[in-house]
Amino acid sequence: MIARWKASWERDPLRWSLFLVLLVALASSTSGLGNLFAYDDVPMLVENPMVNRLHAPWAYLTDSYWGPTRGNSLYRPITVMAFALEWAVGKGSPFPFHLANVVLYALTSLAVLALLRVLLPKGAALIGALFWAAHPAHVEAVANVVGQSEMLAALPMLIAVTVYMIDRRAGALRVRTLAVVGVCFAFALLTKEHGILLPALLMAAEAAFRGRAFADDGEGRARAWLLARILLLELVVYLAVRYLVLSGFAGDAPHPALEGLGMGQRVWVMVALVPEFVRLLWWPAALYADYSPQMVPVLTSPSLGHLAGALWLLLTFGLLMYGWRRDRIVAFAVLWMGLALGPISNILVATGVLVAERTLCLASVGVALLLGRGCDLARAPLAAFPKRWVRVALPALAALLLVSAVAQSADRQRMWMDNPTIFSTTVVDAPTNFRAHYVLGELFGGLGARERAEKHLRTADSLYPGYDLVELSLARVLHFEDRCAEALPLYDIVLSKRPDAEIARVGRTACLLEARRLSEARDEALRGLGLGRSSGPFGLLLQKAESSLVATDTVDIRNRWFRAGGKVSKSDERLRVPVLYVRPSLSGQRSRMRQP
Repeated sequence: MIARWKASWERDPLRWSLFLVLLVALASSTSGLGNLFAYDDVPMLVENPMVNRLHAPWAYLTDSYWGPTRGNSLYRPITVMAFALEWAVGKGSPFPFHLANVVLYALTSLAVLALLRVLLPKGAALIGALFWAAHPAHVEAVANVVGQSEMLAALPMLIAVTVYMIDRRAGALRVRTLAVVGVCFAFALLTKEHGILLPALLMAAEAAFRGRAFADDGEGRARAWLLARILLLELVVYLAVRYLVLSGFAGDAPHPALEGLGMGQRVWVMVALVPEFVRLLWWPAALYADYSPQMVPVLTSPSLGHLAGALWLLLTFGLLMYGWRRDRIVAFAVLWMGLALGPISNILVATGVLVAERTLCLASVGVALLLGRGCDLARAPLAAFPKRWVRVALPALAALLLVSAVAQSADRQRMWMDNPTIFSTTVVDAPTNFRAHYVLGELFGGLGARERAEKHLRTADSLYPGYDLVELSLARVLHFEDRCAEALPLYDIVLSKRPDAEIARVGRTACLLEARRLSEARDEALRGLGLGRSSGPFGLLLQKAESSLVATDTVDIRNRWFRAGGKVSKSDERLRVPVLYVRPSLSGQRSRMRQP
């Protein structure tokens, strides 16, 4: 039977490669088809009017990624348009979104295979592509709907690099290739920010292979420079449009551990996290939905905690130097990984995550290339090895690792079923991660399980003291439990750090009312109105404060309620006022009124 399979492979290796890569990609991803919306899916899809209602195509080009729910921060119009179409097809059902992710993952796996076949022999390319398709670190990008942007950006970039390298191996770039690369660059830019890497990847290919695999003639260089000018023009237009839409170039809100840190400090933070990136790229035996203190270190100045990261960087640089002298495929793979990790390194621009598995899709192509190259180099020594059991055991071990990776990926897909599943799993997986307890506390708070919410929020505060959003959430939970005496100091702390925090000011005003500190509540409501905040909540609270002042005979001539002839009634009944409940860390959606 093995002989027949070998003969079939030799007759048509491309067909077998396509079939096996598709099989592994689908086996790794289809278990998530039944997932619901989880984590950022909720604000991005359910609560975003740009997604849950179809608009004219140009409307998506003039709005931010998050839409009105969180304000301007990111610019990904094609991604938002894709989400809107999927919403329309399924009428809000999660299934079309997850099906699109699975299809995109399968297509991206085939694109990885195509790129590897340009650089490696067929068998080695297949091995690298199979391990890419089974890579457990890709689960988050597929299982969580918002990860779709990773593949929407990676797929055109892989296509562009592949067609570019095919042409350059033959000689000069064809006009058709210039057009394909230009379209792919525009598409990648408008799906996710790291699409900006495409010119750098092409330059890395030129640097690694010109004069070797690539022709080094005048026509080849002229066409390459023509393409460079086309891509530069596209980039300038993109940056101009992005600036007009977002009123700036920067990305989303930074991770709380990165707030206020300069570039130098962020470099030290990321050097300490290098081992985590290495582990996820090469041995992702454990996966987490979030990487935050105290689960991962945040070291802003030199320490012994940087030693492992520095050694890994030194080894990587050594591998690059070896590849540059001896094996340009190895050098290109290392350059690919380094470039792909650049936008998520938090060095030039602080992002909303320290480490995120979904962002490793593009970087792991370099891992697949290195793995395939290693198998290619080991093929001849292995075939000549005198011990037959070694020649059999090593391929069997590789097959076992592949099956294990597929099984882990398929199982992990279900962990992203919904918010209760992923949040509770994260707390179990990473009990020292403050953000895991924070989001679970937010979830319990939204469900009305305030005792559990308080427990997890206090745990989060102990793991990462002083984070104002945790303090705000804890204040809200205490407020809802009629414990305003404990909530007020927390509101004060939040407002001392963020005077413009509307939610905290509304909550503080309501608590002052319930504590019958009526004049202070009236002043706080007026302060909120004076800051130009929402007139509805503050107007309601001001009216309540003034009517209560009348009812307690503490009114004076400044009292609007009294001057307008409002009804005066004295009562000892405890004051109850509508207050706001929000989940700022999970969605950042608009505040909504809720009765305690």
